[in-house]
Amino acid sequence: MSQSIVIAARRPVIEIEGVTKSYALGTVTVQALRDITLTIDGGEMLCIMGKSGSGKSTLLRQLSLIDRPTSGRITLEGRDVLALSEGKRSAMRLARLGYVFQEYALIPELTAQENVSLPAMMLGARPREYRARAAALLEQVGMGERLHHRPKELSGGEQQRVAIARALVNNPAIVYADEPTANLDSVSGRTVMQTLARLNRELGVTVVFVSHDPDDSAYAGLLIELSDGVLAGRSRSAPQEHVG
Repeated sequence: MSQSIVIAARRPVIEIEGVTKSYALGTVTVQALRDITLTIDGGEMLCIMGKSGSGKSTLLRQLSLIDRPTSGRITLEGRDVLALSEGKRSAMRLARLGYVFQEYALIPELTAQENVSLPAMMLGARPREYRARAAALLEQVGMGERLHHRPKELSGGEQQRVAIARALVNNPAIVYADEPTANLDSVSGRTVMQTLARLNRELGVTVVFVSHDPDDSAYAGLLIELSDGVLAGRSRSAPQEHVG
């Protein structure tokens, strides 16, 4: 039976229907996702939780166009993204989506400002524009005094805030974050989540993040839980900007 959760239908930015994902391990087929249907409104801050192996990171990869499902339909901003060529999918990822990774994924030879500027450079922005945009975003995430520091000169929490600024540099509609606090101490983790929550509220960008930490889920307006690849439940609450 299809597991269906509908999250307000006023202004959907993400819609998936009947999504499954299977992997072949030798002669065994592993069902990572099972017939998932989900609608997410623009401006939502959504947390995906579940035990290890529940499919939460797999779901995030489908939603963020990093991977393709085995079957089903995915629509982002009204576009059937599974019908797009790889070139058009890549263009959409660059122009409309932002990514925050568990391992930060900063280029060690570049400064914070240069790391943040990269997606804008790839999109063809003018140097004066992307430098100014990067500086403004770093200021917004509390890193305005660290523009010219390289990753090795920054703490883990500072690197993750640089990664958040980089995810926002092209004004994306959606930011995806996969375990953004997993490698951080509790104080740095709170700072990162507070930053994401504040930007979600102030900029109206949709944030979809995966976490195994219940403290992180307190920042989300909506929590969905996965179990063995199916949607097992949801809860909604007033998101908190300051937790702990």
